[in-house]
Amino acid sequence: MKRIKTVVLFYNSKRRKAMTYAAAIERRLKAAGAGVSRVCVNDAYCDFKAADAAVAVGGDGTVLYAARHVIGRGIPVLGINAGGLGFLSGIEQKDFLKSLDVFLRGDFKKIRRSLLSVRVERGGKTVFGPLPALNDCVIRSPESRAFTLRASFGEQFLSEYFGDGLIISTPSGSTAYSLAASGPIVMPDLEVFLLSPICPHTLTHRPIVLSAAEELKVEVRGGHSGPQVVTLSIDGQENFRLAPGDTVAVGKHSRSFQMLAPEGFSYFDILRRKLSWGER
Repeated sequence: MKRIKTVVLFYNSKRRKAMTYAAAIERRLKAAGAGVSRVCVNDAYCDFKAADAAVAVGGDGTVLYAARHVIGRGIPVLGINAGGLGFLSGIEQKDFLKSLDVFLRGDFKKIRRSLLSVRVERGGKTVFGPLPALNDCVIRSPESRAFTLRASFGEQFLSEYFGDGLIISTPSGSTAYSLAASGPIVMPDLEVFLLSPICPHTLTHRPIVLSAAEELKVEVRGGHSGPQVVTLSIDGQENFRLAPGDTVAVGKHSRSFQMLAPEGFSYFDILRRKLSWGER
């Protein structure tokens, strides 16, 4: 990786710790001679010039916001945790300040994370997307009523799901909403995606790991007591209202997300620290 001369700094203005971290990081970057442009993830408008790297200071939501805006430009992102668990963060703030020179030399490694490509078909035509998803796309209803979804994988019928919805996630997203729905943790370099039912009304419906080589299609069939509101949410940041008969098509995106991390970065270390594995 080439030397980093320009940085886009994404930050969450609603988190005091993130604001403090971002200000300190910006000062250190500028003192080291790097050009810095700031992007607040809470602003409605996002615009920035091309850069050698992006730094996202906050929780996973800040990294997801940054990913949406840099994937098309091929800018790698370093997530610095200033939120909760921070599964998408490559480093903690105190460790970043210690290794700033290594970062600016371009000696952090790039870790490629696969993305979902999500679109909505209505009457045989695409009406939404395709958009990338780093963590997941979720089909659910804000109403407290179960509804039916019909899923097919490639040319094969998979199943009908009656419940509160479905989560389709990447391996990166296996530690997000899918984990809360009892989905498995999946190593992020695998070429798969996960299908996790949300509160299914059939006890034998369980999460399933599917190959990313085929496309998953999920048709909205509606509720037993008539039409209801159903929405599609992409990484919790892009939302689209679905109608009965709409089909959500999910496949592997042609691009990947480039995550930056120091050479000693270990995914298993992240799991041990964030999930308190081995502690009693």
